[in-house]
Amino acid sequence: MKASETKLQPIIEGTKQYVVPLFQRSYSWEKKEWEILWNDLVELCFLENPRTHFIGSIVTMPTESVPEGVAKYLLIDGQQRLTTIFILLALLRDKARQGGQGELAEEINNTLLVNPYKRDLDYYKLQPTQSDRNSFQSLVQSKPLGGQDQIANAYLFFERKLKQSGIDSQTLKKIISSNLSVVSIVLDPDDDPHLVFESLNAKGRPLTQADLIRNYFFMRIH
Repeated sequence: MKASETKLQPIIEGTKQYVVPLFQRSYSWEKKEWEILWNDLVELCFLENPRTHFIGSIVTMPTESVPEGVAKYLLIDGQQRLTTIFILLALLRDKARQGGQGELAEEINNTLLVNPYKRDLDYYKLQPTQSDRNSFQSLVQSKPLGGQDQIANAYLFFERKLKQSGIDSQTLKKIISSNLSVVSIVLDPDDDPHLVFESLNAKGRPLTQADLIRNYFFMRIH
């Protein structure tokens, strides 16, 4: 296990993909968590010299991928905050396009949201659980969000907040990429991601018995 503090930008830049394992629950952050993150971002936006703001840990494990594919990492912990960051970036890209900031929109899209020269599933930098996949991919492709799942709800929440705040996309994009920091923990192949996941989530949203059973069951599958 290797741990290091880093800015968020190198975590999501470059040709790579984070895959949410089967034992993870679907995206479950709600207004309480969105509000906390948004308030932190707004505070940083209005500082003359924004400080570095720690948002938690990201725990990953390298996984095998075919030679021509992208580098893939199992996202053991940090799914909720990383998914939320991608939702915010998709919103900033959309607003930049609508505001005639095409260059900024393409920069966000091609460096932070997708792997522009890859196809099919490798195109996306995040591969959520099956229940969230269609909604997330529609978001990344700027398609209308069908239904009212949590990914769509998060996008609409931040869209309202962005409009009310008057903060421009360029400023918020810079804060997200340059001023948010995480502790990146990369597991070794012989580490047990099942045990790491349960230990870390002891301080997160409580895991239900169903979560724990699903976690254990899927970790027994090759």
